Amino acid sequence: MAFVFYDTETTGTHLHFDQILQFAAILTTDDLVVVDRFEIRSRLLPHVVASPGAMNLTGVSVAQLHDPAYPSQYEMACRIHQKLTAWEPAQFIGHNSIEFDEVLLRSAFYKSLLPVYLTNTNGNSRLDTLKMLRLASIYEPGTIHFPLNPNGQPSFKLDQLAPANGFNHANAHEAMSDVEATIFMCRKLREDAPETWSRFMRFSNKNAVLDFCDSEDAFGLTEFYFGKPYTYLLHRIGANPEDANEIIAFDLSNDPDEFAGYSDDDLQIQIGRSPKAVRRFRANALPGLVEGDDAHPNSRAKETDFDEIEDRARRLSQNDALKARLTAAYLASKTEYDVSPHVEENLYADFPSDTDKQRMLAFHDADWADRYAIACQFEDPRYRELGERILFADAPDSLPQNRRRFWRQHVADRLLGTGPACEALTLTSAIQQADDLLPNLQGKRQLLLRAHRDRLVAQLQELQMQAT
Repeated sequence: MAFVFYDTETTGTHLHFDQILQFAAILTTDDLVVVDRFEIRSRLLPHVVASPGAMNLTGVSVAQLHDPAYPSQYEMACRIHQKLTAWEPAQFIGHNSIEFDEVLLRSAFYKSLLPVYLTNTNGNSRLDTLKMLRLASIYEPGTIHFPLNPNGQPSFKLDQLAPANGFNHANAHEAMSDVEATIFMCRKLREDAPETWSRFMRFSNKNAVLDFCDSEDAFGLTEFYFGKPYTYLLHRIGANPEDANEIIAFDLSNDPDEFAGYSDDDLQIQIGRSPKAVRRFRANALPGLVEGDDAHPNSRAKETDFDEIEDRARRLSQNDALKARLTAAYLASKTEYDVSPHVEENLYADFPSDTDKQRMLAFHDADWADRYAIACQFEDPRYRELGERILFADAPDSLPQNRRRFWRQHVADRLLGTGPACEALTLTSAIQQADDLLPNLQGKRQLLLRAHRDRLVAQLQELQMQAT
């Protein structure tokens, strides 16, 4: 199967309130031979503040943020979706893509009324070089060179990893350069850490993950928290009935017999305590799985004899009632989150109905003058709001006058922070961020950031004058 390597450069790091400014992708064969390239930039949305820290990192200028020659965010999302659909089926891969770039890409599709789950539907699957390299550092040590960060721990940052292993990454944080660095590291993994490469090729398929967890009484799961690895020896006990991809497993560093005597209420209390006796992970999110005997020396249960671990797993596998009680207690202990008042944060609230899917297609095909009427017909209020937001950013004259006034006020409230509380960056906070950074910058970087600050101050003053 072909690979699609991709990367984004963004206005900041918030997964739902920031936006993609630059997207790049390279299509390769299954042998990592380059077949095609795609790159696109967009201009800034009216309600988004670009983080000065992000602009300093990527070198994006004020002129680039507002260049009318660049497509809008909606136009960019449509072109990305069209190109990636033309390349499928493929394995989509980036560096830290599952936790960051893919979420931003899904968010861009969602806000543009496009199918969200492109990278893991229609025969597509996902990979992530960050996850792969982390596991290689543990299970195939010495095959990849990991530079040390200021804390003396291995660094997994692409702009440090790629040069340390021989890649000329002079243009780090340019999307296309980062894509090329990701391909370089994949070639390095495939050649020098073949077991890790093979393992992740296998587990990029969620069905392979599910089969593995069902067939192995005791298996290892390695996860990283704050840069440190933690490996758990687990036994699968169930799944989330609302999401079959969410695997629920028991940590075999605990003796399951100790949990059998608890009442249901006490069982829920025990499961809520740390360290967690029950863990969950997603089969379709490239979990760091290994066979139990391979994981044992690196696991939290390393002081327990592996024969005992296997015996615990065997006893638990034969106790369906306990597995069901543990699963029910875990599900009952999960925190329920309210629907956000901000449409950006409700990406995963629900799937669109078939009727709304058809309206999305009609919205994209219609002339701008006809799109407001279509937006008003969406059953789901999220899509009505997103449709109007697209129109206000790209074709405000197509909105009725009262809706234009509403969205002008919405933008002002978001930029000034005077609307409902949210985590979106405000102009005032961005100016303070620039003030904190400027004393430590020199030359071109200082000039670039000062220009961003000047633009932010001018925008703030203009909005304050309009409010008086």
